[in-house]
Amino acid sequence: MRRKDREVLGDENIAKIIEQCTTCHVAMADDANAGMPYVIPMSFGYSLMDGVLELYFHCAHVGKKLDCIRKNPNVAFSMCVENRIEIHEDVYCKSGRFYASVVGQGKAEIVEDSAEKCRGLSLLMERQAAGAPHASGSAPSMHAPHKFEFTPAQAAAVTVFKITSTNFTGKAKSE
Repeated sequence: MRRKDREVLGDENIAKIIEQCTTCHVAMADDANAGMPYVIPMSFGYSLMDGVLELYFHCAHVGKKLDCIRKNPNVAFSMCVENRIEIHEDVYCKSGRFYASVVGQGKAEIVEDSAEKCRGLSLLMERQAAGAPHASGSAPSMHAPHKFEFTPAQAAAVTVFKITSTNFTGKAKSE
């Protein structure tokens, strides 16, 4: 990383960034289109432990992203939180946005194991539901996060894939 002063180190600090992100952009090779890159924004769940980041996604049983993954499991990903922009009236080139991001590369694989599919869907739903108001319109709970349990039958209704990465970095320009 060129800007070492903006590097974010440690699983806990990387997780703090990921917790603020709602979308992960996944890039893959589209061999059906002359090897052109293909990128898609997706909701995600994750696990980060001992320098291993697992990102979980769900989708239909067929589609372009699954075709790409089956042909070439090498992927890249990016997620970020954009904060306030700072404008320097005297020198515009010094202007910039405060942000935090996590980017990396890894291997994508379609999850076949039913228990892991259920775990991945639970992580995804818990991640997406964090801070969301309940259907009743009441405010989100600031206490323990809601746990979502999936049955094997529910998991069978979708395809779950995961990206496993040990090659990721965090970066932030803080206020």
